Amino acid sequence: MRARVKKVSLIVLCLTLVLSVIGIVFAAGKPGEEEAVYTLGISNFRDSFEFCWKVHQNIEEWAEKYGFKTIYAEANMEPEKIKANLDTFALQGVDAIFEFNWITDVTAKFVKEHPEIVMVTGDYIVEGAYYFGANQYQAGVVLGRYLAEQVGKKWNGQLDAMIFAACYQCGELLIQRMDGILDGYKETFPRFPDNMVFRFENNNPTSQQPQNTKQIVTDFYTAHPNMTHIVVGTNNDEGGLGALAAVETMGKEKNFFIVSHGGDTPFQDQIRAGKGDVWIGSVAYMPERYGEFMIPWLKDILDGKDVPREMSPEHFVLTADNLDQYYPEQ
Repeated sequence: MRARVKKVSLIVLCLTLVLSVIGIVFAAGKPGEEEAVYTLGISNFRDSFEFCWKVHQNIEEWAEKYGFKTIYAEANMEPEKIKANLDTFALQGVDAIFEFNWITDVTAKFVKEHPEIVMVTGDYIVEGAYYFGANQYQAGVVLGRYLAEQVGKKWNGQLDAMIFAACYQCGELLIQRMDGILDGYKETFPRFPDNMVFRFENNNPTSQQPQNTKQIVTDFYTAHPNMTHIVVGTNNDEGGLGALAAVETMGKEKNFFIVSHGGDTPFQDQIRAGKGDVWIGSVAYMPERYGEFMIPWLKDILDGKDVPREMSPEHFVLTADNLDQYYPEQ
């Protein structure tokens, strides 16, 4: 009798051990808990450009939360480097790529050659790729509506000229970014003449843009000294810095409004320094939340779910009045 009890006990113990091992195996195989479910390649412009650094860091943060592995590379908007990054990612077997260099031709060629890889382009459109980033035109419209409100309130609706200093060579979306400002403005002031909108190419999107914009604004005012109400619109906050420097150097703060795209640190710092009467607004793009918005959407794409091919955050205008509400001072 005792031998039978011992035999039964041994069988129960063995079954318990087997079930425990099976449980461990199944637990280890759950996606996103102990191993990455997908691998994401991040081809960034460069981390030394603050907007791109914030985008990169937030994507890394949310990729980790969702169990993604990440591979990172920078390309500095150089076509050969972009191609090398993308080819390397393909060799490493990534499931998806986030490309953030805005060189359409190189990315488009890669998409055609590698349909098995999900390509997400950040803030520029490529046929066959998914799009994540700003709704460029709508961001411009939102900014233009705010501009019209301020011109009506503070300048009694008087506006002599708009200067747009932007990287028009960067593609159609950057053009939409600036055109949206004018369209949003003309919802309130439909008779503002198109021939009083002056568009200037500023095709360096980073280190030289403040200096270039400063020169553009200075030269324009020198050529039009009788204008007393001028708006400068720029495609990013770095351009806004240059416009502000020009206005302050000339001592013409009462004659200018500046609006920009980005809502990032350059704008925030100047507002906190008391420059909000001139640099009146910047439409927020929230680079510090790109991963929060993008990674869950990308996970659904890779899981085969039916989701939109484009995703954008909701834009709003940052001003001196609401800055602390959205970005409390640390």
